[in-house]
Amino acid sequence: MLQEYFIHPTGQMPAYEWNFSDVNPPVHAWATIFLYRTEQALKGKGDLEFLKRSFAKLMLNFSWWVNRKDRFGKNLFEGGFLGLDNIGVFDRSSPLPTGGHFEQADGTA
Repeated sequence: MLQEYFIHPTGQMPAYEWNFSDVNPPVHAWATIFLYRTEQALKGKGDLEFLKRSFAKLMLNFSWWVNRKDRFGKNLFEGGFLGLDNIGVFDRSSPLPTGGHFEQADGTA
């Protein structure tokens, strides 16, 4: 997902099923370190160059995400799924039927 044909120059990646109009928490850093540690366990050595190549793009994606989902510019993480196996009670990409807004961080990310 970190190759040029998946990630936008702004750092945006598809949220799911190639949907660029929605936003999910940035879990790609966790996946990257998981891959590194898995290789380390299997082969006795991890690919440090893989981590170095991934870091800049992961930072770009994180910066895009926090700026996209931080309405007041206070570096507070908000948005993403509610942690119910990617099925939230509310569609947080749409306005609430009664108005208002969510002020929540997704701790599962």
